[in-house]
Amino acid sequence: MKTVGARQVWAVREITAALGRRLEDLPSVWVEAEIQNLRQRSGQVYFTLNDVHQIDASMRGVLFDRLPVRPSDGSLVYAFGRVEFWAERTRLSLRVERIEPAGEGALLARIEATKARLADDGLLADARKRPLPQLPRRVGVITSAVGAARNDVLNNIWSRFPADVVFVDVPVQGPGAPAAVVRALALLNATVDVDVIVVARGGGPLEDLMAFNDERLCRAIAASDAPVVSAVGHEKDLTICDLVADVRVSTPTGAASVVVPDKRVLEAQLAELSRGLIRGLTRPRDAARAGLDARRAALVSGLSGAGVRASAQVHSCASRLTPALERTLATATMAPSERHERMARAVGRIEAGYGARIAADAALLEALSPARTVARGYAILRDPGTDRPVVSIDELSPGREVLAEIRDGRATMTVKEVGQ
Repeated sequence: MKTVGARQVWAVREITAALGRRLEDLPSVWVEAEIQNLRQRSGQVYFTLNDVHQIDASMRGVLFDRLPVRPSDGSLVYAFGRVEFWAERTRLSLRVERIEPAGEGALLARIEATKARLADDGLLADARKRPLPQLPRRVGVITSAVGAARNDVLNNIWSRFPADVVFVDVPVQGPGAPAAVVRALALLNATVDVDVIVVARGGGPLEDLMAFNDERLCRAIAASDAPVVSAVGHEKDLTICDLVADVRVSTPTGAASVVVPDKRVLEAQLAELSRGLIRGLTRPRDAARAGLDARRAALVSGLSGAGVRASAQVHSCASRLTPALERTLATATMAPSERHERMARAVGRIEAGYGARIAADAALLEALSPARTVARGYAILRDPGTDRPVVSIDELSPGREVLAEIRDGRATMTVKEVGQ
């Protein structure tokens, strides 16, 4: 600086030097800003940090590559570094040593870190997730009593099926929410016999849903004795709670459709099963009745045929005997009356003998008829599957079912004991 008349005149280098000395005393600082113009070359990463104003910044490439979450253009970050002043160009810049996500980016980084730890422990694997009971006796519901999610879950459950519901009121956002939900899970698992638990909350910004990204809460859901349904947020919202739960639904309203069946659908299914059971019982009965009628008709036909054949034999014998006798009489000389009488008696005896044999054969056929045997009080044992008669003790064994045919019907019986 020099004096010119009454003025003190500074050189540019003196001003920049004075600014440099002041800035040297400024410690390393944290800066919240948005990253723009990110580029990398010669082992350095260059970018600008913007809010209302902007400042150039740089970072060693090796440090940037080691960041847990690498920022990109538009990322809101906390940058820690030292202010540098280039006197020759009168330019400020920030030499950055650390970068952390800020705002929603910080929340997302926390979520990703928690998700990675749970994945390492296998809690996100589909293989460990359990199926829900088809017809739960009791449903546990964990949500806030003042939110719309409570009414959505309960009204939709009860409109589908009159299930027993145990409701636990908890805060669903804020610092105390994760611990409250963990206590509610422990309560339902320890003191109430529930078959399935629904954890529900309506939608909202990421900050309001962070309770359901809490690691302790997610581990409690994975450890629950009863399977858990996560009904947190809306379709676009996805929390770690959704990933750990046994089933995830997109809204609290949808929880009812996976937790309880629709009673109207059940009633229709039961009615159809009942009709099928009746058809299944009626068809074998009708088939057995038709088979019995067919066998009865066949037996009657067989007996009638035997009678017809016997009668035909009698007539055939008579027709052959009569011409022979007539020829004998025609060719024979006139015999004395005594001889004629003997011949007449002989012919009578022959006719009587044939008649007796025919009558005996008919009586034997009638006596051997299965229907006659049954009519005398006996029973015919048959195989239920083939309807074939059981004719040997070797075909029977304890516990085997047989079909007994008696005089006025049939009955299925079970063999209790077999002896010789």
